[in-house]
Amino acid sequence: MTKPVPDPPFTAHAHFGTCSGRHPPLFAVCENISLEDTLVHLAMSLTSAYETNYQVCESAAKPVQGLAWATQHSLEISQALVESLLKGLRQ
Repeated sequence: MTKPVPDPPFTAHAHFGTCSGRHPPLFAVCENISLEDTLVHLAMSLTSAYETNYQVCESAAKPVQGLAWATQHSLEISQALVESLLKGLRQ
């Protein structure tokens, strides 16, 4: 028998925090976290990165400032994509 509604997507286990492979991973994303909860945490992380990078944009010297603004735009795009996904899930 087929299910009329598929199970919602969940996370798979993933490691991070290896410092370029110099030691085993320090942290991990747990499996079976709902997509919405994962996106909420991602949105918060992107907001933190956005705010931190904005400070760099404002205080960096010219050669680095251009790179910081490029990063700022990428973070803004990422934030918009995550917010769009969250809005779609909540409809």
